[in-house]
This record gives sequence, structure tokens and C-alpha cells, in this order.
Amino acid sequence: MNMQIIALVVGLIISALIGFLGLIVVYMILKGRINLSKLISEPNGDASLSRFQFLLFTFVISMSLFYIVASKDPPEFPDIPIEILALLGISGGSYIVSKGIQTSRDIGMKKNGKSKEGEKGD
Repeated sequence: MNMQIIALVVGLIISALIGFLGLIVVYMILKGRINLSKLISEPNGDASLSRFQFLLFTFVISMSLFYIVASKDPPEFPDIPIEILALLGISGGSYIVSKGIQTSRDIGMKKNGKSKEGEKGD
């Protein structure tokens, strides 16, 4: 029984620290010290579907797991199904593949003497 109380107190302390860090991040975002304008866009400003998908999947899965943990009495961490890990892997993999395609395209343009801006104007 004593070990359960210690575990609960440690869990509450860790949760409070993470919550405090989250509040600091939100405060910095509101004050403009953290810029989120390029969160899901490429360096040239174009929207990135792979970044958006990775961000969305991560939030949906993390909130779902949080709901599962919080709804149990007493709270316990569930077994994570392999399908969830596969979805996160596919989502992360699509981002990596898109970056690889973009990099190889950029290298090919440099070898041919073309620039991104010159190609868009043609």
C-alpha cells in the first residue's frame, strides 16, 4: 500500500512538471518567441502534406492513449497494439520518403544548372 502512494505522488509530480513545461511553451507561443508559421510547410513556403499527416497522426494517437490511460481506474499504461506503431511508422516513413524525393530533385536541378525559382517562372 505504501508503494502505491509513493508511485501516485511521483506520478503527480512528473505530471505537474510536464504540465508546467507545456504552459511555458504555450506562453512563449502566445508572446511570439516560438514561431509556428512554418510547422507544416517546406522551407520555400509550400504546404507539406507529409508533415501535416505526421503531426495529425501523432496528436490523434497520443490523445487516444491519454484518454485510455486516464479513463482506467486506477490509471495504467495500456499495451500498445502493433497496428498503432505501424501507422506511426508509415506516417513517419512517408515524411522521410518525401524529403528524399525533394533532396534528389534539388540535387538534380543543381547538376542541370536550373534553380527552383527559374523553373517556376518557365
